Amino acid sequence: MQPFLIQSGTLALHGLTFGEGDEIVIGLHGWLDNCHSFIPMLKNTQLEGKWYCLDFPGHGHSDWRSSDAHYYFVDYIDDIYNFITKITNKKVHLVGHSMGAMAAGLFASCFAEKVKSVTMIEGFGVITTPSNDVVQQLRQAILNRRRTNKKAPRSYESKQTIYQARALMSDLPIDLIALLMDRNIAQSGGKWVLTTDPKLKNHSGFRFDEQQCIAIINEINVPCQLILGTVGYPFVRDNINDYSRYYKDLTVTELEGGHHCHMQNPVKCLQQIQGFMLQNGAC
Repeated sequence: MQPFLIQSGTLALHGLTFGEGDEIVIGLHGWLDNCHSFIPMLKNTQLEGKWYCLDFPGHGHSDWRSSDAHYYFVDYIDDIYNFITKITNKKVHLVGHSMGAMAAGLFASCFAEKVKSVTMIEGFGVITTPSNDVVQQLRQAILNRRRTNKKAPRSYESKQTIYQARALMSDLPIDLIALLMDRNIAQSGGKWVLTTDPKLKNHSGFRFDEQQCIAIINEINVPCQLILGTVGYPFVRDNINDYSRYYKDLTVTELEGGHHCHMQNPVKCLQQIQGFMLQNGAC
């Protein structure tokens, strides 16, 4: 496990590498998580290829976007493109969790020439908004930005307080929450603060609608697999019902665990990922 830093435009993107080999795997974490999401699967493990697990901008150790910028989902596709072109000229395997899974699918739709396979963990398609709600979506996003800008940064007396706050919104045990959050916090003035950009919690000003989601999936011309947790998020299963028929090459597997099943059931999840990679271009 080694840290890395890649410059993407004006942003420094940080992360961790695992393993060695000719195959390149890009690990893409979920919203408000970071590259530590992949440690339970990858640390001290025999791997097929070299994994680059990235902190998206605003997360983990990576830079925040500028003060006048926001976190549009589509901009993560640009981040992935910049990152891949910096590290290799070969096709890569994409492994994404939740938001990272949706970003992996959209990237493969746009840039299939750079992708060998896509593994989506508890994330499928994209989050959509009905066309008729586009004005309300944008209105709420603009108002939410004003509320976020007025909030003072919050500090905590201990790391444990932060862990417990995350536990109220998570399916993970405290030890795995600590593993994730230790990369999203720092000590300041004797207290603890979150290092994730507060703007990540702003409402999205734009989302795709259902027909656009279908159009995205129709352009995915690489093998895909979806890994579900047995007690994962219901919206993922809803998206399967709505969109799975539009994939050209899709395998669906269920593993014991919740939304973070790759952390809760890491051995079986990695076996599934590496087996899929071996079927689709890995040596």
